[in-house]
Amino acid sequence: MSLRRRERRVIAAAGAAALVAVGLNLAFSAVAAHRRRKRRELPGFTAQVNLSAADIKRLADRVVSKSKETYDAVAAVPLDKVSFSNVIAPLAELDAQQFPLVQACVLPRMVSPSDDVRRASAEAEKRLDSHFQQCRQREDVYRVIKAFTQKGERIGLEATRFVQCMVREFERNGAKLTQSKKTEMEKLKSHIDDLSLKYIQSLNDSTKFLLLNEEDLAGMPLEFLKELENTNGKWKVLLTSYHVTPILEHCKVGSTRKLIAVAYGQKGGKENIAILEKLVQLRHRLARLLGYPNYADYAIEPRMPRTSRKVLEFLEEMSEQLNGLANRELSVLKDLKMKEEGDAQFSVEDLLYYMKRAEELKVDLDIGEIKQFFPVDLVISGILKMFQDLFALRFEEMKDAETWHDTVRLFSVWDASSSDLLGYFFLDIFSREGKYAHTCVVALQNGCLCSNGTRKVPVAVLLSQCPKEFDGNSALLRFPEVVRIFHEFSHVVHHISNRATFSRFSGLQLEGDFAEIPSLLLENWCYENISLKMMSGFHQDITKSITSEACQSLKRRRDIFAGLKLKQEILLCLVDQIIHTGENVNIDDLIKDLHPKCSFFFQVMLGIPLLEGNSPASCFPRIAIGYDAVCYSYIWSEVFAADLFASKFKDDLLNQHAGLRFRNKVLAPGGSKNPLDIISDYLGREPSLQAFIQSRTRNSL
Repeated sequence: MSLRRRERRVIAAAGAAALVAVGLNLAFSAVAAHRRRKRRELPGFTAQVNLSAADIKRLADRVVSKSKETYDAVAAVPLDKVSFSNVIAPLAELDAQQFPLVQACVLPRMVSPSDDVRRASAEAEKRLDSHFQQCRQREDVYRVIKAFTQKGERIGLEATRFVQCMVREFERNGAKLTQSKKTEMEKLKSHIDDLSLKYIQSLNDSTKFLLLNEEDLAGMPLEFLKELENTNGKWKVLLTSYHVTPILEHCKVGSTRKLIAVAYGQKGGKENIAILEKLVQLRHRLARLLGYPNYADYAIEPRMPRTSRKVLEFLEEMSEQLNGLANRELSVLKDLKMKEEGDAQFSVEDLLYYMKRAEELKVDLDIGEIKQFFPVDLVISGILKMFQDLFALRFEEMKDAETWHDTVRLFSVWDASSSDLLGYFFLDIFSREGKYAHTCVVALQNGCLCSNGTRKVPVAVLLSQCPKEFDGNSALLRFPEVVRIFHEFSHVVHHISNRATFSRFSGLQLEGDFAEIPSLLLENWCYENISLKMMSGFHQDITKSITSEACQSLKRRRDIFAGLKLKQEILLCLVDQIIHTGENVNIDDLIKDLHPKCSFFFQVMLGIPLLEGNSPASCFPRIAIGYDAVCYSYIWSEVFAADLFASKFKDDLLNQHAGLRFRNKVLAPGGSKNPLDIISDYLGREPSLQAFIQSRTRNSL
């Protein structure tokens, strides 16, 4: 019997043995029964939508109660009696049954038209987050799971990986710490959260501004100036990205660009530098408390590189490979500045302005005209057709399905060859009051095998804020919005394609680096003629698609000055890694050293001097919160995506054989296998930087 079949048999058998899991199923079924009668039955779909505020509270109560009951039952198993059926299977079944119920509680915060429902959802999310955090710290449950790992029971590869992930998650949350050290850990986390919020609040302060004369803003578009407040004959420029970035891109006056860049760079001031340095110290203390040598190794351990050393090697190689390209690009910018401003030193504040000038000279593209070719309805239908054709899928809209708003659409997803049901997705793409403001994908249900042998299918929700109509017609999308929706729908397909046994290995619960690779790979379709034409059409005559010349210009616009842009990103990533691996690093001194000089055996910013008096460390929000020690991740994912595209798809974008193989080999496993192994097996070798460098070099200038 194969390990995979044995694993499925063990899980099925565990359902009969694990009475807790059975009780859990019955309780959850009772909660949802009255709502199921009101909506069409969807095979494999148990997630609930359109709950009231009272429903959400009751459901959250039951989730907490049944979760505690299951954890208590596992903790009570004698250490000499542990087995897959009484320790691992109940926890796996709990995850499978609870995930869609938890999501039914928390999704309304993002989508419900009702203020009361959104408030109830937000309260439920806080309560559930706190409860699950406590569950992941339970030493009694951790001790039982560890005892099972030492028993040596044969359970199959995916089940083994599931157990390893559980052990790691418990340990990363402090389950093996003494109570006093757990208390210290909680204090550290609380202090870190408070400081991170304080740092971001300082950057979001919209009270800081400069007053500039009209001549100081020469070159700025009239539309931009109209939005500025006029105070005693001067324009009030806020030190926010909404004002600073356009000025750095368009203002012809070098002294104004420098003034703005320095002011923005000092916005957080010495206070934010002190906060960031304190944050780094606290993070190191947290990592060492949990048994890691430094915070970077703690943050990177569950990701693809596994260690900070691997990340530093990657950044070093990337920067070395980019030196030639970035130097050529910088020469172009310096020549432009010489022609426009004379013999003046090229500095950091000049980068965005002269990149924009070069783009205008070298890329023939009218963004306003391009927008005319992307009516939202046509973009969506084109995206759906493209993914169906490429991945051998069939989407069927379910007109009579219950949703949370009348503009939301539900689709079932089928394998085009076997006609097997793969999952469902909701499209909630039109703007409305109270809705989450960004484009993203939320998993409503994970695909997994339940203890009774039935399979829950994946269910995803794509959220966006597209305008619905314009002058009675389908509204038009800016090209970046088209790319964003395409990118996010790739996550939908990744989630729906998942065929893993365990809910834990869903297509949206992967290592952060791996989760973005398929979507970044598929973004390439947004810059190729055949695919762009499938989702475009002139709004007054949809039979007239975007021109091939415009497609080439869009690609060139994406890649122009890729070397310099990546060099700036690498600088940030290096600072992020070094401060989170070293001890008591002076961040300002580190940046001054990395910027113009050779460090780590390679030149980072090609000798461009740092602005005098500037404090970049005071305005690095990603390092302060959200991307601490993992800023490298996006570049890492881009490199893998570029290799996959060049090796498997570039010469035949709609090759269904290649798409189906990608779906089965890369998307279907989810997190059930090591992602490096998944991609290496698919490519037949380890990924390399070459495809990425070549693609950006070819279209850069």
